[in-house]
Amino acid sequence: MEKLLEVKNLKVSFFTDRGETKAVKNAGFELEKGDFFGIVGESGSGKSVTTKSILKLGTSNCVIKEGEVLFEGRDILKLNGKELREVRGKEIAMIFQDSLSALNPVYTVGNKMVELIRRHNPVGKQEAERQALELLTAVGIADPAKAMRSYPHELSGGMRQRVMIAMAMSSRPKILIADEPTTALDVTIQAQILHLLLELQRKNGMSIILITHDLGVVAQTCSRVAVMCGGYIVEEGTAEEIFLRPKHPYTRALIASMPRVGGGSFEQFLERDLSDQADSLCPFLNRCKYVEECCRKTLPEYYLAGEKHRVRCHRREEEV
Repeated sequence: MEKLLEVKNLKVSFFTDRGETKAVKNAGFELEKGDFFGIVGESGSGKSVTTKSILKLGTSNCVIKEGEVLFEGRDILKLNGKELREVRGKEIAMIFQDSLSALNPVYTVGNKMVELIRRHNPVGKQEAERQALELLTAVGIADPAKAMRSYPHELSGGMRQRVMIAMAMSSRPKILIADEPTTALDVTIQAQILHLLLELQRKNGMSIILITHDLGVVAQTCSRVAVMCGGYIVEEGTAEEIFLRPKHPYTRALIASMPRVGGGSFEQFLERDLSDQADSLCPFLNRCKYVEECCRKTLPEYYLAGEKHRVRCHRREEEV
C-alpha cells in the first residue's frame, strides 16, 4: 500500500519552572493510504502529544527536540508558516476530544463552517453555505439549517462532535486525526460517532489516526494499532495481533485490566511510579512482573514478532 505519513524518532519535551518533562521520548510509526490506525495507552503515555506534534500544535512551552514527520515525502517539521497552513486543516485535519472548547462560543456553527470552507476553497458565501449544509447532513444532523444558526452551547455533545467532524471533512483531507472523539459521550452516541468515522473513511478513502485509551473502541474500528507507554511505542501490529497475540507485558496488562462483561476477575492496573526511573530504560520497568537485570541497564530494541508486528522488549514471546 501507498505510504502517506511516516513519523521517525520523534522526541517532544515540555519546559516549565521545574525543568524539562520528556513527554515523547522516541516515537515512530507509518500510516498507509486508507489505513485506520489506532494509538492506545493510558493517560500521560504521550498519545495526544505525538499526534499534535505532527501538525506542530503544541503549546508555547512544548518543544519538538528531534525527529521527522514525513507527509508524502515532505518533512512537516521543516515547513514555514505559510506552507504549514496549506497542510494543516486541508491535507491533514484534526478533531479534538472537547468539542465545546474547540468551537468558538461567540460564533454560530454556520459562521465558522462557512469561514473554514472559504479558507480552503475558492468559493463564494452562498456556495460555502450550501456545502456546509451538505456536510452537516452527511454527518447525520437531522436539521442542518437549525444547526447552522446555533451556537455551540445550544447543541448536545454528540451534535457538537458531528459538527467537528463536518468541519474537518470540509477540505476533504487525506488524513484525519481523531483525538479521543468519543470522550464524555454516552455509549449509544459513541457507537454512532465511530460508525460515522468508518463510513466517512470508506466513502472518501482517507486515512484515520485514532487516539484513545479505550481498547474496546480500538477493537471496533482499527486495522492497525500502536501501544504507547511512557513516551515510547512499545508494541505495534494489526488489531488481531495486538488483541489476540499481545507480546509486550504492558499490552497484556492493558488488555487484562479491561472489565469483563458479566463480571469476573480482571487484573488491576498498577499505578505508575517513575520517580527513580532513568529516561533510557523501559517505561514499564517498575510495574513489569517479568523484569530482569538487563531491563535495569538498557532500553530494549524492537524485535519482530511478525511481518509488521514489532515489540520493544528484552524478552521474547517464548520466554514470557
